[in-house]
Amino acid sequence: MTCYYFDYFTVKQLGDQDQPTMAEENESRKSDDYTLRVEAQEALKEVSFAVSHVELSIKLPQGVEKVYLNIRTQENDVYCIELSVQGFRIVGRAYDVIDEAAQGRHYETIYALLDEVSPKYRNSFGDTLLRKLEHLQKQTEDTS
Repeated sequence: MTCYYFDYFTVKQLGDQDQPTMAEENESRKSDDYTLRVEAQEALKEVSFAVSHVELSIKLPQGVEKVYLNIRTQENDVYCIELSVQGFRIVGRAYDVIDEAAQGRHYETIYALLDEVSPKYRNSFGDTLLRKLEHLQKQTEDTS
């Protein structure tokens, strides 16, 4: 079985040897707290180029089931974002604030959430992707 791994700008083919075993999956479930924090930290790194500010909340509790991020978009909109096993969702319109009225739908990725709320993020994403593709094309032409 061939699987593909996709992160922001990389596509890798994974062989069967790269597939997690049942024991690895069980261990992974036990470490959801760690996994959510790692995923949140990776999300911070991956979107930092396209937002004005992004950080893990230091005021809201970070735990096994939820991790909170604070993001300011290039449009200067501020969001408190919750990451859980259900995905990313906006839970407030200010840093470190959970507002039941502001809570929206869950997004599978931080990219999908930002794509929905920030046109400038969408443009930054497109521009960055274009630059990377042009760089890849130039490398291919140089080696030919």
